[in-house]
Amino acid sequence: MKKILVLALLMVALPAFAHPGHDSNPLQDGLLHPLTGLDHLLMLLGTGVLAALTGRTLSLPLATLSAMFGGAVLGHLFGDLVGVETLITLSLVVAACAMLLPSRQALLALIMPVFALFHGWAHGVEATPSAFWMFSAGFVTVSALLLVAGFGAGCLMRRHSKVQRLFGGGLLAGAAVVLVG
Repeated sequence: MKKILVLALLMVALPAFAHPGHDSNPLQDGLLHPLTGLDHLLMLLGTGVLAALTGRTLSLPLATLSAMFGGAVLGHLFGDLVGVETLITLSLVVAACAMLLPSRQALLALIMPVFALFHGWAHGVEATPSAFWMFSAGFVTVSALLLVAGFGAGCLMRRHSKVQRLFGGGLLAGAAVVLVG
């Protein structure tokens, strides 16, 4: 049954809702961006979970959020970066590996803010220059909420290694869907 579910997920190509032009309503687009882009949604939830599992309290989510915003400013100022989408997808694989390899969780969790920089870079490039600050206010707000939600979920997962592995498998499946999409 699990194999069928994974196969079904791999065959579904999600439209790229998270990467439209952001000029009609930049604040609303920013608020929705982390929720409608599977890559951003999973990275933020995964980082929050890792923070809880590795005992990092909220320092890892804060570092991730800061790096994401810093990346957005860099993307806004310098434009597109070759390979950024690959790095974004790789962040899901790293988060999944951290779930599936508990002995490496602490080390792999430290890498997540680096990947967040590239998620942010993509945000900065996608935002219409005149709407960048409004768009950024939206995506930073919802990103913070998703990191906290992931942290809460991670606190619940601390004593359930099977749920951690299932979550890690979900992150891997999500990375595959992002690659296909």
